Amino acid sequence: MKNVERDAIVELTLDERGMARFVSLLAGGVGVGVTGPCGLGMFLGENLGLEPGYIRDRLRTIFVNGQPVDDIAHTLLAPGDELALSVAMPGLVGICMRLDSPFKSFRGDITHGRAASRSHLGDQAGTVTVKLFNFIAREIGPGLLARGVAIGGGRLVRAVADGKGIVSARYGDADCGVSGLTAQLQARPDAAYFVRAAQNTP
Repeated sequence: MKNVERDAIVELTLDERGMARFVSLLAGGVGVGVTGPCGLGMFLGENLGLEPGYIRDRLRTIFVNGQPVDDIAHTLLAPGDELALSVAMPGLVGICMRLDSPFKSFRGDITHGRAASRSHLGDQAGTVTVKLFNFIAREIGPGLLARGVAIGGGRLVRAVADGKGIVSARYGDADCGVSGLTAQLQARPDAAYFVRAAQNTP
């Protein structure tokens, strides 16, 4: 995920349909800022806003850079990494990929942290690409969107261009409406935008 330009801030108010559309974007990955390398547990709690009980009971399948995680407490994240979260996946493969699976020995060297050292990581700030799937996306997606995430301009303009589900839109410090926002995004489709989206309450 590219770094977000300082003035590229989008604020949206969505109805129920609009929130469902934006939650569906999370499977494709959004950027969450980090100040440098940090523990996975800290990232889940502080950056994603998840309670310890939710992490313990609901996050059963965790991948970092495509590798399944067994130990949250000893897993390190760094800018540029990709984190994928899911409930337990079905079938034998799903069982093998679960957090601390009893069949984890079948994975060979694909388990995160087993294949390569991470001692080369620096201290630069950046973003972690977060992907949320199935029930996890529905449960924590709205909260994550309310906190704010980075989304590429091309994906964002496709999500807002028809205006469906969008109650109001701001770009930078100004109300702009859907048409104004679409024009701004189309002018810089390769930029990454910091997006906050909240669902309106009747």
